[in-house]
Parts: sequence; C-alpha cells; structure tokens
Amino acid sequence: MITDRQLQEAIQHQVLYGGRLGTSLFELGFITEERLTDALARAKGVPAADLRSLQPEALALVPKKLVQRFKVFPCRVRGKTLFLGMVDPGDHAAVAQVGYSLGFIVRPLVMPEFRMVQLLRDHYGVDERWRYSDTRGSAAAVPEVKDPAAAAERVEAAVTRDELVAAVLALGRCYFKRVVFFIVREPWVLGWDGVGEGMDRARASALRVPLDLPSVFQGVTRNRTMFVGRPGPGEADRAFLDSIGKKPGTTAALFPVAVRGRVVNLMWGDSGTTGAARGDLGQLLAFMQRIPRAYLRIIRARVAESQQAGPGPGANPEEKKSE
Repeated sequence: MITDRQLQEAIQHQVLYGGRLGTSLFELGFITEERLTDALARAKGVPAADLRSLQPEALALVPKKLVQRFKVFPCRVRGKTLFLGMVDPGDHAAVAQVGYSLGFIVRPLVMPEFRMVQLLRDHYGVDERWRYSDTRGSAAAVPEVKDPAAAAERVEAAVTRDELVAAVLALGRCYFKRVVFFIVREPWVLGWDGVGEGMDRARASALRVPLDLPSVFQGVTRNRTMFVGRPGPGEADRAFLDSIGKKPGTTAALFPVAVRGRVVNLMWGDSGTTGAARGDLGQLLAFMQRIPRAYLRIIRARVAESQQAGPGPGANPEEKKSE
C-alpha cells in the first residue's frame, strides 16, 4: 500500500506529533481511511466498526468517564451485547472493565485512532489533544537539573519524544522560573507540558494559541527566529498572558524548534508573573540546537527498527506497514 519512503516520512511524523503510525499515514495522505481500516481489521482479527449504523441508545449507555478513560466508542447494542469501537481491540482489561461496569458482554470492533479522536470529540466532548500522546510510553517526569550542561546531556540521551520534552523543560528551567512547551499544528499552537511558577502539565495542556492572528507565536513560527522582549498588545498575546497570569509589559522569551526546515515546537520561558526574562540566553540558544538533532536521531532509530523488523512470518506486508 505504501512505499518505504512514505513509511519513513510517516515515522518522522509520528515521532514529532505522537499517535499511531496509521494516523500519520492517513494525515500525510499516504493511505485512505477505508484501506487502513481494512488492514487493521485483518491485522487485529476483529471486524471493523461500521460508522454508518451508530445507535443513539448505545451512546446513551456508556458514560463519558468510561470512553475518556479507555478511548473506546459505543457503536451499537443488541440485547445484552455491546459492540464497542476500539483503537486497540486487544486491550482485554478495557473490554473487561467496560463490560463489568455496564453489565454487558462486550464485542470489540476496530477503528483508526484519528476516527476515534473525532468521534469522542463530537459525541462526548473529549479533548482531542490525546491524539498527540507518545505511543512509546507515558509522559516522562521533568527531572530536577540545575546545571544546563547536564540538562543538555539528557536531551541527547532521550529515546522517545516525551523523554525529549522532559529534558527540554529541564533545560529551560535552568534559565527561567516558568517554561511551557508547545506543539505547532496549523492553525494552532497547542500547549503540551510545562513547569515552574504556576505551571504544570495540566495547565499547559489547556493552552491554545491561534496562528492566524498576529502574535509573538505567529512571528516566531513564520520566521523561525527566537523572540526576547515584551509581547505585543494584540488579542492573541493578551489572551495568552492572561491565561498564564503574566503581567503585560514584562519580558519573556520564545524559541522555535525546527526539524528539516519546519517549526514543530515552541518553548516559552519567563521569570514569573512580573519578572523580566534573563538577558544571557546565548548559551541556552546553543544548547537548544541539540533538540533537532535529538529528534533526527530518534527518527533514524525508529526507521532502522522498522526495517529490521519487517513483516512477521506469514504476515501480509500491507498489514505490517499500516500498523
């Protein structure tokens, strides 16, 4: 279904933006939803969810807390059997927990991750940002590192996207009282994680800045150059400063992270509610050059891993590449 070059591009996309490989293949236009769904059904050995026959009574049966926790979607119900759309129908713990909670026999159906994101958002109001989660593990804790050189070494040692993010935040904390890490996905800049004064992962993940309005975020993303100074009086900048409790008129810094010519992340740093950003940021800028290299190293390792693995014995290569 796809070429080796397309697979490599999809792996790069997955490392940068998280999610499953099938999601990256679809978002890059390398595979249709129909072909991906068919490949997933054959690979997982369960039927595909038929989204044309969703039943309102099934939706009413399953509460938001269950679908949000397990990332599942009720498709239809027949008697005491619930047909449940799942990204991973092999998650037997989720099947058992949903069935036990509702008193139903659960029959899993497979659906692509990106479609699950859309359905949970539209029908349950679940924030779609979980699509960007790193599927290689849970979020890494931000280490307490006071030496910038030691934090930079952690950047170089990271083996997953989230380990890299944690190391970058640790590096930023050596220079600022508050640091926020963003994912750049047009037309938004999405908060992902943060540390320091009044900031944590939950608060950072609620941040969203539009790129179609003038702001320091738009300028740094478009020009691929750092910003140090006072954010402007525009609507987007004012809304962001309000959301983090930053006093207007004080200085801050915003750094781009570009991989192969495209800005994929931004790092915001400031010295708290009223403090000014430090002026000695040359060393930090030099250390941040290691971040794109770390991304490329992780991407190369994932590509090499996929080439070594290849299709399993008796497997259809189409199925292997889709997963």
